[in-house]
Amino acid sequence: MRRDVETKMLVWKKRKDRKPLVLMGARQVGKTWLMHDFGTRHFAHVHEFNFDGQKDVAQFFRDTEEPGEILPKLSALSGRKIDIARDVVVFDEVQECPAALNSLKYFREKCPALALMAAGSLLGVRLGKKRGRNRDGDAGGGGTPVSYPVGKVELLDVEPMDFGEFLKACNAPLHDYYESVSEMEPLPDIFHRKLLDAYDTYLFTGGMPEVVADYLANGDPESVRKMQRDLITLYEDDIVKYNGAVDAAKILVVLRAIVPQLAKDNEKFVYGVLRDGARARGYEDAIEWLVSARMVRRIHNLSALQFPLAAREVRNAFKLYHLDVGLLREMAGIPQSSLVTDADFDFKGPLVENYVLQQLFGRTEGPARYYSKRADREIDFVVQLGDQVVPIEVKAGRDKKGATFKSYVKEKKPPLAVRFSRRNLRKDGGFANVPLYLAPRLCQIAKATP
Repeated sequence: MRRDVETKMLVWKKRKDRKPLVLMGARQVGKTWLMHDFGTRHFAHVHEFNFDGQKDVAQFFRDTEEPGEILPKLSALSGRKIDIARDVVVFDEVQECPAALNSLKYFREKCPALALMAAGSLLGVRLGKKRGRNRDGDAGGGGTPVSYPVGKVELLDVEPMDFGEFLKACNAPLHDYYESVSEMEPLPDIFHRKLLDAYDTYLFTGGMPEVVADYLANGDPESVRKMQRDLITLYEDDIVKYNGAVDAAKILVVLRAIVPQLAKDNEKFVYGVLRDGARARGYEDAIEWLVSARMVRRIHNLSALQFPLAAREVRNAFKLYHLDVGLLREMAGIPQSSLVTDADFDFKGPLVENYVLQQLFGRTEGPARYYSKRADREIDFVVQLGDQVVPIEVKAGRDKKGATFKSYVKEKKPPLAVRFSRRNLRKDGGFANVPLYLAPRLCQIAKATP
């Protein structure tokens, strides 16, 4: 399955002043596969080293940080001499060896011609944690910060597959048509229905590459659900294994509370939902851990819909959504039949909001936010495109209600306001009704709207 992020990886490969490339993302989003597949197709040879599976490789970084001394040892372990001009070196699970992570800056400075890629599960957690180093160069206890090569590496986010990538894997001809949509005109009904069907399937599978591959190979809903349950368990095991100084029980409480938090009429995160008497002080670190691990997405309320949005964030008012809509659906216990039959249920709104947020990630200036002046009146999302503030309403069905959104559009007349719904594409001045399946293409829609 081809991933859109490969385009950025190819730009990195061709760059003359290339830095080591560090792939950031949650576990099981496809980082290891991407590095191996991309390396195989674009370099003469791939030399892969896994700091979790190959424990002894950490020893190479114990006594020296000189690439000239490390590379011959890596070549011997690989069984082939590393050709600096033609090969690529891959460090996987690099978070297990902070010394190897730190060495990236020396590879940048002293061996710039070498193509080097690195990735690791929970890398964001490890970089944000104060840890010491044991004699093997592995993370240990203590108060020494992990040394991170700021400015010496290029960071690249890897997310679950978005709807466009999913469609490309499922139905390439339909994806070609999908990519050709460039005008703000209704789609022919036959294509609109086909794309809605594919969207309904994506709500079920989500975008975790292994889950999508299993669905394409077997088409078995129960196999998909089992794989998703296994991933949820894997994430919880990681919390227990890598929690460090943060209370693992509190992290698990926050993660398992995402469904009931979003199910409330007011989706704002409320500490009291976690446990009676729970306060921010007791759970802030747990939330930060989950955000750093990229298991959840946090979006903040705004005090006003004004540019720049970052200056209007209300830091103590936020919502938490899940990394992947398919995993959230499984956590909520929603069967595929409830999606393909267009059944109405209370959690459908939050589920579809999670889907939209997942599609918008990385496509706007900074993260999405929301706007709520009071508990029962809010705009689902607000994003910034350039210097333009765009309010967004999300409708799980065909219902067009949304008093706050409608009154804001009527009163302020923004250059662009978007409602994502199951209805066909339609434009009326600055207002655009956009089918949910086109959520990943918000930027193109904005350009098509005068």
